[in-house]
This record gives sequence, structure tokens and C-alpha cells, in this order.
Amino acid sequence: MSVGPRVVFVRFTSSASPKLVPWVSHAGRVVGNGSVSQNLNGPAESQERLIWQLVSANNRQLARGTDIYTSFDAARTHVDRVASSSEELLVELVSEAGRGVYGWYASLEGVPVMTCARWYLTDRDRRHSINLATRCLPVAMLHDGARLSDPALMGGAGGSSG
Repeated sequence: MSVGPRVVFVRFTSSASPKLVPWVSHAGRVVGNGSVSQNLNGPAESQERLIWQLVSANNRQLARGTDIYTSFDAARTHVDRVASSSEELLVELVSEAGRGVYGWYASLEGVPVMTCARWYLTDRDRRHSINLATRCLPVAMLHDGARLSDPALMGGAGGSSG
């Protein structure tokens, strides 16, 4: 079995998970707060949430999905559509002038679907990130399940939320 890029799904125990907050913050800063589908509030606020990330063969995060899902099936269906439509993605370059950092996000049919994994110090690094993510997405394996965001929470082991 060859190892290559893959899409990993991460499950959070609730919309209030301290591990989910930075995810939402990053997407909001990259794309703009009004453009990110957060699915955080609603009648089932304690319901688990899922996100996806594109990772390289060595587990380095290459890109992040912008949406937050309430079911694995919804997350898998959406990322499969994004991957199969990768030729149609429109990449937008963004920056935070005050911090001197560069980022990007990709849209499909005018809707943001993927962001940079992090902010970059140079435009060259940003462009390398875009190239790597857009080349890897269409060939990425999709995992058949979601891992819990904090392994210490599995089996009631407790642990910190840090």
C-alpha cells in the first residue's frame, strides 16, 4: 500500500470544544467571518462537530476545509465533491498587513471550501502551499472515519483540553 496525501476527518465532542475554537478563528480570519459555515449554534449545541484537513504523507497539514459538519456522511460527501471538482477551484490570495503574513483560500462556485493550513511569512511560501494543496487534493485518500480531536478523551481517560 502506497502512502500519499489524504483527507483526515477530525471529530469534536461538541460545538463548545476548546480545540474547535482556533479552527473557526483561523477560517474566519482567512476567509472573512461571514463566509464560514460554522454550524456551531442551534438546537443541538452539544452535538459533535466534524472538520476535514488535507495532510501530506508525513502528516503535515496542507489545507483545511472551511465548513463544520454535524455528521460524518455530510463531511465525507462534501469533501469528495470538493476533491472531484478540484480543477474548478478558484484560489484567492489574502494577507494580514498588520502582521505581515500571507494566506489563501479556495472557492467552488463562489463558496469558500478550503483554506491555507497556516499563515506564511513570504508570498513564495504561500504560493508553494497553494501548489502543493491543489496538486494533492484530487489524489488524496479519504479516511473512512473521524478521529477524536483529543485522544485523551477516548474511553473516559480524562486529560487536558490544551
